[in-house]
Amino acid sequence: MRKLFFIATFTVGILAGSAWLLADEGQWLPEQLRALDWADLEARGLELGPEEIWDGQEGLLTAAVQINGCSASFVSSEGLLLTNHHCGFGAISDLSSVENNLLEKGFVAADRQEELAAPGYRISFVRGYEDVTEEIHAAAEAAGEDPAARWRAVEAKRAELAAEARTEETDAIVVPYFHGREWRRINRTVLRDVRLVYSPPRVIGEYGGDIDNWQWPRHTGDFAAFRAYVAPDGRPASYAEENVPFNPPRHLDVSEDGVEEDDLVMLMGYPGRTTRYLTSIAVAAEESWTFPQLLDYYTTAIDALDAAVSGIDELELEAASILNSLNNAKKRAEGVIWGLARNEVVAVKRQEEAAFQAWVNSDSKRAAKWGTVLRQMRNLDTEEASRQERDFVLDLLARRSPGLRAAIRKARDPNANISSILESPLALADEELFDFVCSRAFDLPEGQRITGFDAWDEETGAEGLAPLLLSELDELRVYRDRVAGERLAVGPIWIEAQESWRGQRFYPDANSTLRVSIATVKGYQPRDGILHTPRTTVAGMLEKHTGEEPFVLPEAFREHLETSPEDASVPVCFLSDGDTTGGNSGSAVVDGKGRLVGLNFDRVFEAVSGDFRWSPEVSRNISVDIRFVLWTMREIWPAPHLLLEMGASHKP
Repeated sequence: MRKLFFIATFTVGILAGSAWLLADEGQWLPEQLRALDWADLEARGLELGPEEIWDGQEGLLTAAVQINGCSASFVSSEGLLLTNHHCGFGAISDLSSVENNLLEKGFVAADRQEELAAPGYRISFVRGYEDVTEEIHAAAEAAGEDPAARWRAVEAKRAELAAEARTEETDAIVVPYFHGREWRRINRTVLRDVRLVYSPPRVIGEYGGDIDNWQWPRHTGDFAAFRAYVAPDGRPASYAEENVPFNPPRHLDVSEDGVEEDDLVMLMGYPGRTTRYLTSIAVAAEESWTFPQLLDYYTTAIDALDAAVSGIDELELEAASILNSLNNAKKRAEGVIWGLARNEVVAVKRQEEAAFQAWVNSDSKRAAKWGTVLRQMRNLDTEEASRQERDFVLDLLARRSPGLRAAIRKARDPNANISSILESPLALADEELFDFVCSRAFDLPEGQRITGFDAWDEETGAEGLAPLLLSELDELRVYRDRVAGERLAVGPIWIEAQESWRGQRFYPDANSTLRVSIATVKGYQPRDGILHTPRTTVAGMLEKHTGEEPFVLPEAFREHLETSPEDASVPVCFLSDGDTTGGNSGSAVVDGKGRLVGLNFDRVFEAVSGDFRWSPEVSRNISVDIRFVLWTMREIWPAPHLLLEMGASHKP
């Protein structure tokens, strides 16, 4: 029988005999919070108990929401929420025109009637968990011994379980934890009427641009405000004029007290994906092949799209959001390559594997249970690495050239609608992208050649190439289904062994579900002789101002500081050692009382490779200080009604 997933029935076995779990490394599931050392956390300044944060159904975490791949939090009883400017960038861009460019000038809705519907934006938050592990595992067993069939059966059961829980008011997803050892159905409320309320000008929301991206010190006012609406009867609904603001079950109080160095903070959000339990072989493949190739692709795409839209205002605005994403992805790829090499992650992984195997072999019971699991994992990774070049290029051909992607879809289904692909701004750079993916296919070594590509007559273009690729794309899908099925079998055993070996510090990889990271406000030393303090101020923004992008402070900003120079001490950003990744952008950062003190928006460059390995020395996340948000709303682009709504209308 399926169990409602409360703390008392949590069965993952996270304790593994430990008295407590180390707090500052880890993206903890809500249900894991009770296992932390609460005496230690209280001594560090946490004034909330575990059930106040999450009691199995609700708590402070109910205020944390997901918004289009980012995180956000409710900050009023009337559906107002705060997230990052870069998380709202797509909506702000879509709502802009050359004549009324909200990206450039910012936006302040004077009242509810002026709030703008954000196209395509959705907000979701957790309403409860159910353990569906037995159903998923039973579906795999019923499929027989074929790994691909087992994987397809799991995916089908996963979809079935999600569909059966969906109603007009509730959405559901089914997700794995611990490499498929545990499966949960997460029931969620999804709100479809989301409206833009406030955004600073782009020069503030991404002050420093790509130069400062993933860097410290940072002076970026990366925040924006949206509001969720529902039908008059309180049910989720698409945009309609008669809709009313949503009354969330929980919202966060904002704090004007701020935080100081060594203060405890918690980050509540939806981290996207980490891969902390990969073998050294898999990490080596990422370092030596995947990320260098992605870096080349992003560089080509940025250069080509920049050239295609340069000097044409409408096209520049249309491409702004995609270019923003590409630049961020490019710098992340650079950081991963640099960080994996600098931190010698592959070598460290090899040492860990040797220590793990020695630990297993030192006990006959462990050897009987886990003696071959490392070899099984490494064998799968070796097999994938042996064909990584061909498979990566097939992915490039199928996904990275809009024209070829559209042609492949048409080759599969002549009636397919490909307008969304061809109308994407990235299609403006398709000639260069098509040449790029073809160049990679031309360069494949013997033994990894793509037969369809080698048989292609270049004169026939993408339309001629597409049908020649279908059989090999199908083969790739079948191969990946088989590997996924094999990982379904060995992955849970690997995780069980890792959990037993690692003991206290065990948490599941991120998978875009609600997590909590506990952290301390602190600086770091990136290199010998350099010590970064954990806070920046408006004074630093002034020091960086050159009058040329990306370091341009608007006139209103500078004029205010001329008349109120004391405001140069207003905090802008702060560092903490929160365990974050992509998807954590916009995550609420709360103090020991549970009050909102910041919005997470980035990591430092030295921590970009942290998706593979967390480091207490350099893993630092960057948050915009809520005091800067409130100061901006109060003094620079005033929104007194929003300050009043958040309970922050007074002068600090």
